[in-house]
Amino acid sequence: MRRSRLKRGCIKRRRLFRSVPVRRVVRALLAASLLIAALFAAHARASAQTAGTSSLMSTPAGWPSTGAVTGFTGLALDPLAIYLNPAGLAVQDERSLLVHHGMLQFQTTWDLAAVSYPVPGLGGIGLGFARIGTGGIEGYDAQNRPTGSMSYRETAAAASVARKVRGPLWAGATFKILGQSLGDVSASAPAVDLGLLFRPVALRGGQVGLSVQNVLAGSLDLGGVTPSLDRSYRLGLGGPEWRLNALSAARVVLDLATRGKEGMKPRLGAEFTRAGLGSLRAGYAEGGPVLGLGLRFRRYGFDYAYQSGKVEATQQFALRLAWGVPISRYDAQRIVELRKAAVDSIRVQRAAEIALDRDKAEVSEKTGDWETAFVLWQVLERSDPGRPMYPARAERARIEIERSAQAAIAAESGRRLCRTLADMARLALARGDAEEATGLMRAILASGAAGAVPRDTLAILERDVASVRDRASAAALARADSLWAKARAFEAADQVALALRLTPEDPRARRRWSELQTSMGKSAAEAQILGRKLDALTALNEVARAFAEGRYTDASAAVQRALALDPASPEARDWRDRIQRRLSTPKPELDARIKQLYIKGMEAFTSGDYREALRNWEQILVLDPLNESARRNVLEARERMKSEARR
Repeated sequence: MRRSRLKRGCIKRRRLFRSVPVRRVVRALLAASLLIAALFAAHARASAQTAGTSSLMSTPAGWPSTGAVTGFTGLALDPLAIYLNPAGLAVQDERSLLVHHGMLQFQTTWDLAAVSYPVPGLGGIGLGFARIGTGGIEGYDAQNRPTGSMSYRETAAAASVARKVRGPLWAGATFKILGQSLGDVSASAPAVDLGLLFRPVALRGGQVGLSVQNVLAGSLDLGGVTPSLDRSYRLGLGGPEWRLNALSAARVVLDLATRGKEGMKPRLGAEFTRAGLGSLRAGYAEGGPVLGLGLRFRRYGFDYAYQSGKVEATQQFALRLAWGVPISRYDAQRIVELRKAAVDSIRVQRAAEIALDRDKAEVSEKTGDWETAFVLWQVLERSDPGRPMYPARAERARIEIERSAQAAIAAESGRRLCRTLADMARLALARGDAEEATGLMRAILASGAAGAVPRDTLAILERDVASVRDRASAAALARADSLWAKARAFEAADQVALALRLTPEDPRARRRWSELQTSMGKSAAEAQILGRKLDALTALNEVARAFAEGRYTDASAAVQRALALDPASPEARDWRDRIQRRLSTPKPELDARIKQLYIKGMEAFTSGDYREALRNWEQILVLDPLNESARRNVLEARERMKSEARR
């Protein structure tokens, strides 16, 4: 083994191992001893040394710092946590990048680049690379002859992982590769660091950090057998943040570090922060004061530190960059994103539903299902406002529904009228009134709603009416012949007119009427009388038509006109009696039924059920076609239904 001593700025060493070249051993020992003396002012130890050197970067106990409190063991809130206390990676709020450059004593430079990446819900990871080195070291051989200049460099590449253990306790580990090079000679060794971070509630925001460097470590060999890298310990205390006002805060931190057989080395830092501007720093490290300044703009930062040294002052510069969503706002932003995604999903689903409803509405229009189309267009108008097509299509569907409703009401009214006329024709047949039955049958066939009566029933009714009509027409012609033979021309004309009303197309009746006209036209008086007779007969035809259609008021007016033209007409008197009987015959059961239907219709109308009210009042018109009150109520109910359809 050999002893080292500092003499006139150069190093002399004796050769211990014959297998190691003299120049290589001398160069390694010269550079290592000079850096140790210059950077850390270590006294030359008289104890035996190996052929290798002690790695300066195996522990960050004496690393340069900008004085930021986030770079201390007790807080570990920036990428330096990779080397100082890896547990801090799991509690950082932002993904950040730190680039650090230092100008140290004896033209030594320091560089560091590190990235911390906290992962929500999992912990954090980090990558870092640090380098310290110098050049221009003059080497000498055993005879004290110059061997030229050389450079010395140490590096530390590290990867860290951290996560929450339990409660307020976090843990982390760093795997690093340490490297050393002296001139053309280099060596590397692995090492593992462990760290803990504790945030008890009792400290009210304060933290305690503990890290152990080189828990597992190899050795660096630059030319001989060397022991494993020294293990070091760091204990850090981070005080709670002291809020001065809404924008200002202050914090104090303390680190205690020891390495191998070295004594305890303290580091102290205090920082005053102004939100939106930056911070001022003051501290103590490596036996001297440290002053620092930090500037912040949004998520960018610049740090500067000045530290007095035993030989000369040193300066450090650092750039910081944060990106991504802060962990403290990650859940809130995640909720916002999920809500937005949910809204987008709902919009897409709603758009699909709107498209489906639109297709259904168009299909309903094509198939004539206007009620379904109307409902769908109104739904689309509310769910997808601002489209002028929807109100237009809904209005068109409403018009078609109204038209269909009117057609259905008219058809139903025609069917009910047809059934009523058929019942009246049966009653006329039962009374033997062939003329009334014939008129009612003509009205049934002319209404176009004969399908309301079963085909077999209608055929039987038509056959019975035709049989009675033909017999009555033949009997009238026979009576006319008898009366004509007795020179009772006017009475014969009445009978021929009756036959013409019963069977207008009967050639016998037409021929007999022509003969009567020819015969009676021989005298002016007879002609005048015949004309009045004919006018009276025409009026009686109107009476028969109005009576068959249920227009008893019109029928009454027409029969009065016929009586004025021919007061002695027995047929006109019969029609008058028939109409009066129709208008004045008491019908207690029918009146009770009409009253019941009227009350039901009014109750349904008051409750807004216009369809039910219309049904009851239309039944009244079937029983009593002259009921003007029911007729007015039917019109009012139809208007209300039209208004409801337009909404």
